Amino acid sequence: MKSSFLKVQSKDEAVVRIEPAEGWASVDLHELWQHRELLLYLVGRDLRALYANTGLGVLWTILQPLATAIVITIVLGIFARIPTGNIPYGLVAFSGLVVWSYFATAVKGGCESMVANANLMTKVYFPRLIIPAVPILAGLVDLAVLILVLLGAMLFYGRMPQLSWLIIPIPVILTLALALGASLWLSALNVKYRDVGRLVPLILQIGLYASPIVYPYNIIPEFWRSVYALNPVVGVVNSMRWALFREAGFPFSELLISAFVAAVLIVSGAVVFQRIERLMADIV
Repeated sequence: MKSSFLKVQSKDEAVVRIEPAEGWASVDLHELWQHRELLLYLVGRDLRALYANTGLGVLWTILQPLATAIVITIVLGIFARIPTGNIPYGLVAFSGLVVWSYFATAVKGGCESMVANANLMTKVYFPRLIIPAVPILAGLVDLAVLILVLLGAMLFYGRMPQLSWLIIPIPVILTLALALGASLWLSALNVKYRDVGRLVPLILQIGLYASPIVYPYNIIPEFWRSVYALNPVVGVVNSMRWALFREAGFPFSELLISAFVAAVLIVSGAVVFQRIERLMADIV
């Protein structure tokens, strides 16, 4: 909750009254920038806590999506024989799982962030918007490792580097934006309604199969594609696969939908967050 300061002069001293700011004044980007060192410190704290006292360290980041990709490749790629054209099914599955793994982890962490940092919020003032941003930024380290592994898998399958690989930052930025918008909504709602935290894993599990993660987009019947593309993850995954494989046209319309949804989620999420923010310290 951003505070506005009113100084009232008296004979002996100045009295400072702290009041909640109204409307969009509470979303102060300049104030967020002033607290960037706190944001970086919290991101570093999360990373240290994640890898502390682990024998494999960052390898745990690779093992989970890689193991999932291997199992899905055996079941859907070998047994079910889902058509993927000239692209090995393992690459199709892993390219989707790289994006989804980051998105799901960031959203889940963002949803739980306010409750998990309740002690911090009740002790000192700082922009509360920092808290849901921390797991999203911390997850970028894991995402970078997974992308490097994915590019290594591309080379293993004999696919040489292409200029289109330079497009990869676009789906990464969009995924981050979608995760931030969703986290603003969910973290605020989870403060008032703890059922939200229990519901998010179920929604993410459904979203895994409602998005083209373990199957290619082109197996969706054309009649349903316009509706299916309303899922913002579709544009992200399709643009990632276009950058890697260039097997079809650039998914411009799906990418615009993803960008539009991300913008709406961030703006509306910031409004909801700042309205609930002033009550958070009392509720948590």
